[in-house]
Amino acid sequence: MSSQPATVKPRLLVVTHYFPAHRGGVEIVAGELASRLNKHFALRWLAADCDPAPSLPNARIDGQKAWNGLERFGLPWPLWGWRGWKTLYGAVGEADIIHLHDFIYPANIVAFCLARLRRKPVVITQHIGDIDYRNPVLRAVLKGVNRSFGRLILGRASQVVFISPRVKEIFRSFTAFRSGPVYWPNGVNTQIYTPLAPPERLARRAGLGISADQPVVLFVGRFVEKKGLAFIRQLAALRPDWQWWCAGWGPDGPCHPDTWELPQVRVWKGQHGESLAELYRMADVLVLPSYGEGFPLVVQESLACGTPTVISEETAAGAPAFPRAIRAVPYSPATTQPEEWLTALQDMLTASDMAEIRTDAAVFARKKWDWDHLTSQYVALFSHLHKESVPR
Repeated sequence: MSSQPATVKPRLLVVTHYFPAHRGGVEIVAGELASRLNKHFALRWLAADCDPAPSLPNARIDGQKAWNGLERFGLPWPLWGWRGWKTLYGAVGEADIIHLHDFIYPANIVAFCLARLRRKPVVITQHIGDIDYRNPVLRAVLKGVNRSFGRLILGRASQVVFISPRVKEIFRSFTAFRSGPVYWPNGVNTQIYTPLAPPERLARRAGLGISADQPVVLFVGRFVEKKGLAFIRQLAALRPDWQWWCAGWGPDGPCHPDTWELPQVRVWKGQHGESLAELYRMADVLVLPSYGEGFPLVVQESLACGTPTVISEETAAGAPAFPRAIRAVPYSPATTQPEEWLTALQDMLTASDMAEIRTDAAVFARKKWDWDHLTSQYVALFSHLHKESVPR
């Protein structure tokens, strides 16, 4: 009796600018999703070799030699070497479906063009839209790229998935999509980002010398202009009685908290996964006066740990309505008056129902941002596109 032939998995090519070890939200999300899609597809993942590649069973994950000099100016735009382009050409030819995270990076643009030439289905998960850079030239260049390359590429993709309704509406205003764009929020790993029981949380704070009534305001992310670091420095200087924790990384300069010389500011470096979750749990509130983002993963991680957030109105436009734990305040690079932000932080820190807010935030995150549900949506989409692309 002959055995049943093994099912051949469709071949999925994922292209990102960096690997998750780079610690940006886009690549972390790509890693979480790839680790789950790997069970359903024969997965290959290409990105710049600026960081170590992750390890996934049976997946082919290759870092490509790249020049990353622009990142020191706040532009995460790695340029691959010629061997990388040759590898990409072959990888696109072998793949059944191509999945790109954001259109704007050089390798993603080339991958899209190669896929279109070979009539391969392409799904683009678009994370960012326009960014209101303080520099008017950068601001104008990005808007021009979105309305030229972005309009053409996203308009010709097999499917575009937006992680934020705000970003979706930006591109809908000038893009004719082949298929109706969808909004699927990023997931969050609630196996890692979980809350602590109140007694345990207070005990861990005490281990760091933080009393129960000492406010701790946390920032997580890259130390760059668009995250609002200069504004956070202003806030911290006005409230020396609060602890200000900054967990992240970035180039030297005025946006790096190491240069602020404020004793109430503590910089945490190299935190990720469980060690980062510990900071979320011990903090009282996350602050993020960012602009030009979709819906940053750090907000989701914070809420999953039970810690409420005070974020910019622009960022909150990409978030589900949850006023108890997501406080939205106006912010732009021109904002210089900190009073409204300090008031919002003070209100959150002194809320009489904070224990309930923390509990509700964690429950909300588990319900809204379940990775298994999100993965099933991508699996169904990729499987449908693959079936439609197979000649009958």
